Amino acid sequence: MKGRQSYQPGGRSSNTVDYDTVFIPRVHRLLKLGYDRLNPAEYAESEETTITGDLVEAVADTLDYPAEDWMRFFCVHDDPPENQPKRRRVRRGRSRQRVDIRLDCAESSPRARFRFECKRLATTHMATAYLGEKGLGCFLNAEYAAADANAGMLGYVQSDDEQTWAARIERCLAKSPQKYSCRPQSPWRHEPVIADFPHTYRSGHGRGRGGQPIEIFHTFLRFCCLASDHP
Repeated sequence: MKGRQSYQPGGRSSNTVDYDTVFIPRVHRLLKLGYDRLNPAEYAESEETTITGDLVEAVADTLDYPAEDWMRFFCVHDDPPENQPKRRRVRRGRSRQRVDIRLDCAESSPRARFRFECKRLATTHMATAYLGEKGLGCFLNAEYAAADANAGMLGYVQSDDEQTWAARIERCLAKSPQKYSCRPQSPWRHEPVIADFPHTYRSGHGRGRGGQPIEIFHTFLRFCCLASDHP
């Protein structure tokens, strides 16, 4: 019989290999299980907060009846406040920044956590907003996940398709690498974390004020019905 240690890796600092090869894929698998409970076509014109709220609720419903042992250690949070490092000017109470989604695992100590920021991708919500101060910039400025080496961006695709938006974002990064603190050692590349999420990419970025670099996993989720979806 497998022991408890087989269910979930330790914290980020205690076991880097397990964090990268086990924890991050499990986070994305839970996200996929939640996504599969939704009808994406119903969200073609929905606001980001509506989509995120329903997605988090769907993940929570999945965790209420865990299909595998490791799932019982996880919990998901919608819009949780971010506590900033003590070296920065501290925001308290309602003034704290709020990341869109956070998944925690309670087995390890300290707990393993993974944060996602979410943005709509549509004709009126462009790639520059996805990469801007209220999108990717929240991670680059260490407003979110200041002590983390990994985080995620979710692109809610409401027009065109996943590949089109991935290409647009890649072009923006390539055009202004300094603006987005792109790391040459970790360029934009196609890197699915799990097979069921084929539209995941990865990019590495620096952070100012002596902050450690961060790896961002960009996953594009379709929330519209495209002409190609029909025979």
